[in-house]
Amino acid sequence: MRKCATPLILLILLTCAHKAPPIAKDRLNPKLLRAEALNTRQIQLTFSEELDTANLFTDSMRLISESDTPAIAQVYPSLSSSEIILITKPMRDIDYEISGTVFDKAENKGSFSKAFKGSTRPDTIAPWIVGNAQGRNTNEFFLSFTEALDTFSLSFSVIPKKNLLPVWVNTRYVRFVPETAVDSLGFDTTYYLYLKHVRDISGNHSLPFITSVTPDTVYRPIILQGNALIDETPVVSGLALLERNTIVAITLVANGDFTFEVRDSLDFGLLVIAGDHSGRATVRVGEENTVSLERGKIDIDRIVD
Repeated sequence: MRKCATPLILLILLTCAHKAPPIAKDRLNPKLLRAEALNTRQIQLTFSEELDTANLFTDSMRLISESDTPAIAQVYPSLSSSEIILITKPMRDIDYEISGTVFDKAENKGSFSKAFKGSTRPDTIAPWIVGNAQGRNTNEFFLSFTEALDTFSLSFSVIPKKNLLPVWVNTRYVRFVPETAVDSLGFDTTYYLYLKHVRDISGNHSLPFITSVTPDTVYRPIILQGNALIDETPVVSGLALLERNTIVAITLVANGDFTFEVRDSLDFGLLVIAGDHSGRATVRVGEENTVSLERGKIDIDRIVD
């Protein structure tokens, strides 16, 4: 009897030793920790945990006061998924209550209600980019912004010229897709997206932005550098464009310096535009590439439309 029991006991011990503890399911409901009016049209809500940001809807929230009930136009995640931003009609400097429901990533439902002080402070912060397409083996441009935008205000150019259409996934994320098949990005070319500006819902303009992509999977760029001067003083800011019969590249000038990624070491024509000054030069990889600007305004929109 003892001989039969010993293997059985060992088997039970081994089974128990390898048995993992049960996975604890998140059963806690998300709780609203803070509500704050950032300005007259934006409210930030901070929660106790990360939310299911795909499950945010304006009709699941309500903003009220004794004398004012501004409509909620949009709701979206802030830079952290435990924080959300509400876009409202202009508020007043009075007491409000925000109430509604959200879900965490484990699908727990959280109902909330919290009082806060409204604001008449205008929104003066410009939107900026928090994500963008860049580099080789990339067939499409996209831009992601910090806040909701006026999607009709987007102004951009693609160099070399391609007809790309902006497709807004939401009011903070936009893709650029070919208008026709011939506008697809070519394998052996580097393309530049020049964002001239876009406005947020309060009318604040973004700064100019440039990014580049190429579908080429083995792209090995060569660096072409230079500097731009006005009366021997470095240009504070501007645009630099490379030409070979047509514009082939664009970059920002900052503190007099500009840098391009190019595919060969042959000569390029260079045009630099900085306010009401401009200048031209011939540049190539490995040279000093200094260009002096003189007074003479050039409309960049007539060069890259």
